[in-house]
Amino acid sequence: MIPAVTETEAPRAVPEIGRHNRVHMLDMLRGFAIIFVMFYHLLYDLVFIGGMKIPFFFSDGMEIIHRIFLAILFSVSGVCAGFSKNVLKRGAVLFLMGECLTLITAAFMPENLIVFGVLSCFGMIMLIYGVTEPWLKKLPQVAVFVVSALLAAVFYDFAGTEALLFGSIKLNIPDNLNYLYPIGITSADFYSSDYFPLVPYIFIFLSGTSLSEYAKEGKLPKACYKAKLPVINFCGRHSLWLYVIHQPIFMLLTYIIFVR
Repeated sequence: MIPAVTETEAPRAVPEIGRHNRVHMLDMLRGFAIIFVMFYHLLYDLVFIGGMKIPFFFSDGMEIIHRIFLAILFSVSGVCAGFSKNVLKRGAVLFLMGECLTLITAAFMPENLIVFGVLSCFGMIMLIYGVTEPWLKKLPQVAVFVVSALLAAVFYDFAGTEALLFGSIKLNIPDNLNYLYPIGITSADFYSSDYFPLVPYIFIFLSGTSLSEYAKEGKLPKACYKAKLPVINFCGRHSLWLYVIHQPIFMLLTYIIFVR
């Protein structure tokens, strides 16, 4: 899991939002999300590295909260992508970071191999959005939101299971397809300790992009531009670096305390 990483600063041309102002609600949502991500990863490390028994980590309630924060992360990323002047560059950097993480885990931690993790997913989605943005901006943004939200709902359980409509429909796809994992179709022997395929997350992301212009034009509720919780907003503004550094630290400390 990962937080959104693009800027929330609005352009100077919009009178309602100054050049150095931000859509603070986006930072706040992103901050809450990265804090949850760090908490989730800490529990993961305690369970799978430290050997602790934490029953609620596997509970339905934790899974619901997990999914809610994933939806927040990807939708907020979509809103913020509309503020970036070089979304293709940002996407390329994130994708390369994700692929480097795959190589590092393959070389040094094969038991925790990461294939198409959250950085790769975010990077690829932003590359796709960067290419299609001129066309998408010509469409009615209400239609983009509605269609994207519906597709996200239909495909929400698709990743790794090929199930539609929250698992009520299962597609009969051969399990020996080895190269379709980026979109959510995996072979029987596929493994990744952090797996975020394009489907359904690209649809959640695109639903957020439809709100970008409204945010830049100051059309969101006023509270969105004023809401601040300093520590939470700080975490939201620096969510990428918090994501990159927190898990190695947690894993190292867990190993030293419980395994060594």
